Amino acid sequence: MVWKNMRKAILAALSVGIFSLVTPDRASAAFNTDLVGRAAITSFGEMLWALEFPPVVDETDKVWVLTGPDGDAAFWWRREAKPGRMFDAYLCFDAEPFVNAGLDLSKLPGHMKGMLDDRGKLMVGKKLSGKPLEYDGEITPLSSFEQIVRLDRESVGYHSALDHYGITVADGSLFEWAKDMSKNDKDIVFVIDPKIFIDAGVDPLKVEGWAYAKVPLEDARGRKFDAEKFLKPFDLK
Repeated sequence: MVWKNMRKAILAALSVGIFSLVTPDRASAAFNTDLVGRAAITSFGEMLWALEFPPVVDETDKVWVLTGPDGDAAFWWRREAKPGRMFDAYLCFDAEPFVNAGLDLSKLPGHMKGMLDDRGKLMVGKKLSGKPLEYDGEITPLSSFEQIVRLDRESVGYHSALDHYGITVADGSLFEWAKDMSKNDKDIVFVIDPKIFIDAGVDPLKVEGWAYAKVPLEDARGRKFDAEKFLKPFDLK
């Protein structure tokens, strides 16, 4: 019933085509002209609508958890402010495929040591700005994502090669979703930078459940280049 109500709220927002940020009297003129930011919010709402299983709340960390259809990887993002929380946006995924492919946990970089939790999960993530969260109405997965666009706009971007929007959770690691799911067979994609894992002994071609491939990217100046990534894509429709 809760998810049905949330889906109705998402549909209502989509039907008017506008996701106004909270406290509109404080909304900046920059947002009104930010086509990428606004479209990222709209497409994120459409992606949420297409999910078979809704994001759930982790009451301990006060975050939303969107788990991929295979249950192996999840995107977590801040729902409420919580002092001392290590990450506000992160990917959480099973360590076993990486360990089976040669991962030596002791060789992970310092910031990742101890990131293997008691569920056998690894995490890569980042802290977001410490600016106050300001909700107007019900707190939903979409309104929490809207907070990221409002407060941490540099984390959200557009990947033209795959026609995806995405949020960067760590250098080279992202959660992406299709701009238009009707034209894309990769509706959501978990993207992991492979370097730290290869440096820690992983054979990238042996990580079960993840594709290892070159992805076309652009730098800040629009120059194109390819970069290897671990990818876990899903078609929701």
